[in-house]
Amino acid sequence: MGGIAIIHNPFARGNLRRPAIVEKIREIVDDFGEVIVTKNIEQLPEVAKEFLKKEIEILGINGGDGSLHLTLTALINVFKDKSLPKIIALRGGTMNTMPNSVGLKGKTLGILKKVIEKYKNGKPLETLKQHLVRLNDQYGFMSGAGLPPNFLSAYYGGTSTGPWQAVKVIARAIGSAMVNGPYIKFLFEPARCQIEVEGEEIPSREFTAILGCSIKEIGLGFTPTPRAYEKPGHFHFIATTLAPLKVIPKIPTIWLGRELKHPEVFSRVASRVLITPLANLRYMIDGEIYETETPIEMTCGPTIELIKV
Repeated sequence: MGGIAIIHNPFARGNLRRPAIVEKIREIVDDFGEVIVTKNIEQLPEVAKEFLKKEIEILGINGGDGSLHLTLTALINVFKDKSLPKIIALRGGTMNTMPNSVGLKGKTLGILKKVIEKYKNGKPLETLKQHLVRLNDQYGFMSGAGLPPNFLSAYYGGTSTGPWQAVKVIARAIGSAMVNGPYIKFLFEPARCQIEVEGEEIPSREFTAILGCSIKEIGLGFTPTPRAYEKPGHFHFIATTLAPLKVIPKIPTIWLGRELKHPEVFSRVASRVLITPLANLRYMIDGEIYETETPIEMTCGPTIELIKV
């Protein structure tokens, strides 16, 4: 029992660019584990049940931020109070925001080779502990409504993906804001909801951006939640009604990782947030976009062990 398992998401944008990589992964893993190529999201709970039965020690996830979120969600909901395997983030996406945020560098095959070599020789694996954010029965590292999912929609709607595409969205947004064009209106279409933080209601019903993160960085070096690690069992939560022309001057502050201080910005380290939609609410978790009309309880999720190489 035990051993290593690798989940390979062939549909992750980084992996779509290199379809042959799965065979190289199999060669590296060899007899020390198994490689599972997932065909759809619905497969993940059954795969997680097999991992629980086999008492898998180490789980590599070769996909992007969305793959990590979806796999961890399935894993946590199946394992419940059982110990989770140590996680290898194999950077199969185009942004790989979580690994970048916590300093997990390297390339897929190089990371895996180092882990397998240490495992084969019985050498200890260095890990770092990282807590998650829980939204009802979903788990991830960063979540939001308003601007976050709207930005992702614009990003995914481009002709390419990756950091350059994200920069193009930002540049186009700034240009559109100067003339109050339709592009910036789409990006800043507000999330209509009621928010309670630790039982305290925020006095607004429309928010241009909502963000709850257990990591500091959300991509391209932008660090809007610098207090994510301030208190165990908590995450950094932000909700704002700032209009686009008020946000643009704050870009350097966000990029430098300084906390936003403004009368229209609610920023707090929190352990529980209740978001009650007043209309259909679009929200994101780690790059995956969802919609709901039912309340979302946001709390701190479990702490996982991420393998460093």
